[in-house]
Amino acid sequence: MNKISKLMVVVLAVVISSYSMTLEANSDKTVDKARNAVENASPDDWQTYAKSAQMLIRKNANMAEAKMWIEKSIAIRETPFNLEVMGDYYVKNNLPKQAIKFYIKSMDKLKENDANIDTSEIQDKIVKATKMK
Repeated sequence: MNKISKLMVVVLAVVISSYSMTLEANSDKTVDKARNAVENASPDDWQTYAKSAQMLIRKNANMAEAKMWIEKSIAIRETPFNLEVMGDYYVKNNLPKQAIKFYIKSMDKLKENDANIDTSEIQDKIVKATKMK
């Protein structure tokens, strides 16, 4: 029984190691893809900066670079989308107060065009961020 336990531990370690390397490779591909998009973006292309930042934030990869890009996107043009992505950035960095601030700005921006627009997804994010405090 002792040999079987040792074998199981070794197999488990190999599986975890393989999984970890796969995640890292996927993360590297995401970073490369995002960087390529940003490098080829026009200077006023707020969407590419925001979408590229969102990709990195979702993968929890190169967060400093993601913040630079989302800040640049917002500087070009403040939109509900990039404000929400900035909120997502702050949630990933365990900064709920800042996240809530940007989620509220995103909701306000959405309502500028349509006061009756469904903002339930952003409201859900606010509730989750509130629970982080």
